Amino acid sequence: MERPPRVDVEEFFQQAEVTRGFKPWETRTHVSGTFRALFIGINYYGISAELSGCCNDVKQIIATLQRKRIPIDEMSILVDERGFPGANGLPTRDNIVRYMAWLVRGAKPGDVLFMQYSGHCTQTRATSDTEEKFDQCLAPVDFATEGCILDNDVFGILLSGLPQGVRLTVVFDCCHSGSMLDLPYTFVGSRSLRRSVAGHMQRIRKGNDCAGDVLMISGCADEQTSADVSNAATCGTCTSGAGGAATQCLVHTLLKVGNMSYQDMLIATRDMLRRKGFTQVPQLSASKPINLQQKFSLMTTFEVDPAVAT
Repeated sequence: MERPPRVDVEEFFQQAEVTRGFKPWETRTHVSGTFRALFIGINYYGISAELSGCCNDVKQIIATLQRKRIPIDEMSILVDERGFPGANGLPTRDNIVRYMAWLVRGAKPGDVLFMQYSGHCTQTRATSDTEEKFDQCLAPVDFATEGCILDNDVFGILLSGLPQGVRLTVVFDCCHSGSMLDLPYTFVGSRSLRRSVAGHMQRIRKGNDCAGDVLMISGCADEQTSADVSNAATCGTCTSGAGGAATQCLVHTLLKVGNMSYQDMLIATRDMLRRKGFTQVPQLSASKPINLQQKFSLMTTFEVDPAVAT
């Protein structure tokens, strides 16, 4: 595809100063700081690339966080489904960039941030990345006229200014998303015919260091596509309608498995996808070499594995 135009990051951070979310439910306060969340789901209604489960993915993730009593102070929703409860607007290119800037603006130590994206992602030839041949690109609802959003710009908005002591988790359920944030560390594990097995964190990039504690869970590797399920109930998520296969298996894992480690969470999600007949392999990457035996959490900063070279 043609390389998308770059984003004027400063312009959108200025717009983010007057952008607001809403408090979704009453719960205990996150005492260490503010918990802010952004949810993006795009079905691309009425075009040849139409999807069917991306807005349902947003509903599923929000419902899962509510069931787990995650103390969100402020959240925003961008979807193209009419009548979606609480939606702040359409997932246009400008809105996605502006709300990503809203998510991280003013973040300080102790804050917790969460972002979900379910929709299309494509690739374009890399021009400056020495580790990859292609850059990944998010496809907003108006991509045909306004262009996509380069992973370089996603990194620049979300991570370049994130301070130490801030936790950010990003979930991408889209094609070609394995390195969407270009994070320096990734989970490397061998695979058997029957199940995923234990692995370790490995540094795969020389640069792109980030002071904050950033975790990315993606629905597949860069060279793979992400599939939908026509009936999410088949993944045991207690809902009907279509949904992203990776999202549904992740939700099932988060709801059904108790005190699991980061490694257990990833392996359980991968294995459920395999049992359902999907070939995509979810990826886990981070800004730091996580101790994979640490209890999985959306709230806490990382324990670092001292055995992994920095």
